[in-house]
Amino acid sequence: MARTVLDVSPGALSDYYDWLKEAASGDVLVYWSGDLQYDRQVVIPEMDVLRGNERLRLATLNVLADRVLEDAKNGDLLLTQKRIGTNIFEYRATRRRRMIFGSANTGKKITPHDFLLA
Repeated sequence: MARTVLDVSPGALSDYYDWLKEAASGDVLVYWSGDLQYDRQVVIPEMDVLRGNERLRLATLNVLADRVLEDAKNGDLLLTQKRIGTNIFEYRATRRRRMIFGSANTGKKITPHDFLLA
């Protein structure tokens, strides 16, 4: 089980996709450290040119967090968090094993949910 810390900067979404493609079941990606709920609501005015890099970083965070949540809803990831300190958490995505079974006779893909219906 490998642990990877993602640098939320330009290119982070591509790095996330690379990790997702190569990660084995149980591998962990730390995709944010802080207070995700609060940090996603921070707005830096366009006129504040001195904080342009931070504005880009927060925009990248929002796109990345949305993608991670969508992949978790699709069953690819298990999302957890670990408290590091007061209002500081480590947000983790753990790669889940995809279980798709195929029937040799029909070629139809059968998921574990199908077994519950049988």
